[in-house]
Amino acid sequence: MLTKESQNRISILFLFLGYAIFGFSFLFSKKALMETSPFVMLAFRFTVTFIILNLVMIFRKKKMVFKGKKLLYVFLLGLVQPVLYFLCEGYGVMLLQTSYVGIILSLIPMTSFLLGFLFLNEKVKRIQVVFAFISIIGVVLTTLGESQGAFSWLGFILIFGSVITASMFSVLSRKVALDFDAFERTYIMFFIGFVTFLVLGAIDAMGDFQAMVLTPMKSSSFWIDILYLAGVSSVGAFLMINYAMTHISVAKASIFTNLTTVISILAGVLFLNEQFGWFQAIGSLIIIASVYGVNRKRKSKTSVLSQVMIG
Repeated sequence: MLTKESQNRISILFLFLGYAIFGFSFLFSKKALMETSPFVMLAFRFTVTFIILNLVMIFRKKKMVFKGKKLLYVFLLGLVQPVLYFLCEGYGVMLLQTSYVGIILSLIPMTSFLLGFLFLNEKVKRIQVVFAFISIIGVVLTTLGESQGAFSWLGFILIFGSVITASMFSVLSRKVALDFDAFERTYIMFFIGFVTFLVLGAIDAMGDFQAMVLTPMKSSSFWIDILYLAGVSSVGAFLMINYAMTHISVAKASIFTNLTTVISILAGVLFLNEQFGWFQAIGSLIIIASVYGVNRKRKSKTSVLSQVMIG
């Protein structure tokens, strides 16, 4: 039996690894989308994800028991992540430049703080809110110098929808943690994602089934991308994050989302020969420092979000 301190340490490690994996997932998504459309790619991704989860369940030799458990919140969990999140982000990215997307997504920790306070009555220290604001500055710095182009209000609304759904994922995952373990939550999430995107992908592929489905299936590089997105990013990362959400508050966990920005930049530099300037370096250091600041152990247990909002 692990002690609470050990569970917290493992959870922080899992959050770091999970969001680092998400950072590399952008690279594999870009490559996969060169072969087919977003919906078809997601259909492949979540079909493989669901197959892997079923194989894990078979070798795990442990049945999932849902009888007597409240299923509403866990189905809402699957609706917001991956379904609504991927729909909002997928179309939002098409309408907005990367710089705008990064800045808007950096609001996830702040909205998570608020939702955690409202729905879970979680205490948030004033210093954690300060570090969350600092992390936003870090994200802004990392996006300086990128082409911003025209601003789209529809794109903004969709990406902000991603912010809300990502925050709701953290809250709902923690809320249902007492009734559903990390594997059960992950399984239900991706069962819903599998059904949804298989239908959307099939509809999308009706226009040109040969080019959008059969041709990508012949590409070994496409399958490598899908296996990373399905096995590593979906199954591995979400199992770790769902485990962490069982033991760590929304406030501490959500700040790790901005770490994805740092990892995605490094992935672009290492594998796509993208530029990495002083602003990106300083912004990345600020984000890393903010993650440490929010999760650093302190003696004081005062200062809740209500105090921040009042004064």
